[in-house]
Amino acid sequence: MRLSTIIGFFAGVGVVFLSIFLRGPEMLPYFVNAPSIVIVFGGTAAAIMINFSFYQIISGLKAFRYTLVGSIMDPEAVINLIVEMAVKARKEGFMSIRELSTKGRYPLLDIGVDLVADGTDPGITRGIMETVSDYLQMKIGADERLWRDVGVYAPLYGMVGTLIGLIMLLRTLTDPQTIAPNMSIALMTTFYGILLAGLVCMPVAGKIRVYNTNMALAREIIIEGIASIQAGDNSQIVREKLRAYLAGRQ
Repeated sequence: MRLSTIIGFFAGVGVVFLSIFLRGPEMLPYFVNAPSIVIVFGGTAAAIMINFSFYQIISGLKAFRYTLVGSIMDPEAVINLIVEMAVKARKEGFMSIRELSTKGRYPLLDIGVDLVADGTDPGITRGIMETVSDYLQMKIGADERLWRDVGVYAPLYGMVGTLIGLIMLLRTLTDPQTIAPNMSIALMTTFYGILLAGLVCMPVAGKIRVYNTNMALAREIIIEGIASIQAGDNSQIVREKLRAYLAGRQ
């Protein structure tokens, strides 16, 4: 689990809460405004439903879990498994590596193992695996785009709320009792929109992008590893080829 995500979120909320509290505890209730919440969250939800299908929305919401993990695949573990496959393939033949199938833990690797064991042409094997990898990267990229779009729409609807509040304020400017409530709506919606975008949506989108990059690297390792096995490379060459992908990692 990524503790930085949890710590960062609570730190962000704490900074905002503390800045208000230091101005006086009695100020806290003024930052809860139902009309502003309806405008920002309701309007943003409506815009997202217009822009995305329900399947894409659900997929994007599920992608939030990527902010709590670094990668489902550990590159070092994947390399060790592929090296073990290379040793077994050279000793016992390609069919034998089916015994090392991960049974769904690393789906792309299992696809490659089946293709190699079935004697598929190396070019076709690489093409199929690259197509699967590209699709997975595109899918997670779409999840990232949903969160980035929410981060754009939320401040926009905050500005809509600000305009509504200012219009109401200008129409009743002669009545002093209406100035404070209308200004509250005008400013609070912008506050909610920017807070939602800056504290939640953009950071989540950033974490999903990092996750997608890590997973793309792991898939590249798998594709190159399967190609090396099919080429008949010995285990040492396979290991060095794959570890080259981790040269820049700490």
